[in-house]
Amino acid sequence: MKLLKIPYTDAKQILVLFEASAALLPLAEEHHLPYDLIYAALDDELFSEAVTYLAHALPVRESIWWASCCASSRHDWNEAEENAIQSAKSWVHTPDETNRRFAENMAEISGLDSGAGWAAQAAFWSGGSMTSPSDPIVPPPEYLYAQAVAGCINLTAVLPDGEEAKERYKVFIDIGIDIAKGGNGKV
Repeated sequence: MKLLKIPYTDAKQILVLFEASAALLPLAEEHHLPYDLIYAALDDELFSEAVTYLAHALPVRESIWWASCCASSRHDWNEAEENAIQSAKSWVHTPDETNRRFAENMAEISGLDSGAGWAAQAAFWSGGSMTSPSDPIVPPPEYLYAQAVAGCINLTAVLPDGEEAKERYKVFIDIGIDIAKGGNGKV
């Protein structure tokens, strides 16, 4: 299946962008297309690995939108967490420095104990500088945003007790695949 938003044709091209788990690597020998590798990982219940893989495969805005969509599917966030998710969405819609810095602030306020804060952190790590505006520019490492996206989605899936994790992961991967196909993530 062709995933319009994923600019890679070979599953292994994505694996070099992050440190993949030992369980995911052998699947890439059998499944050469990104779509096939993602679903092979799901079949093997390598949920976190599939999320991390797809977070790195998508372009930055689509990846952060995916995190925002997954986090928005939960309705048990406190006000600070809701604001963190909204700040990530705002950055996706208008990816400017004002919204990026706002996401930084919302991540700090909400904290990183839940997926919501990681959605905002992903937007902050999307580019620009990781230091304050008055300090010398220190850009985030490449694909750091993708690690935050994976953190958002994985925490959103498993917290608070892991009971709904398997079902959530399947829905979240479907959302991500819809985005990768060029959709809006509303499945």
